[in-house]
Amino acid sequence: MINWLKKKVVDWVKEDWNKPQTARPDMLVGADHPNRFRTEGLRFHIYPATGGYVMEYSTYDRNTDRSSSNLHIIPSDQDLGQGIAHIITLEMLRK
Repeated sequence: MINWLKKKVVDWVKEDWNKPQTARPDMLVGADHPNRFRTEGLRFHIYPATGGYVMEYSTYDRNTDRSSSNLHIIPSDQDLGQGIAHIITLEMLRK
């Protein structure tokens, strides 16, 4: 009797294991998923320019349904990474 039950359980597990796995809607992280971050974050694009770079910083406010963009100049004599860090810090302080 025990061996019969073991065989049934093993067969049941193998049957489920061999099925193609598809993602269920409750497994996906989407817009309405409770574990999703509720902020939109920031986006920036860097464009090469004569004498340096132009950085476009964009944000979206879901509450007001508005997008905003600011342009910043990073001169060629300034370190690009340091310039980006300063701009992001400035924009975060504006919030």
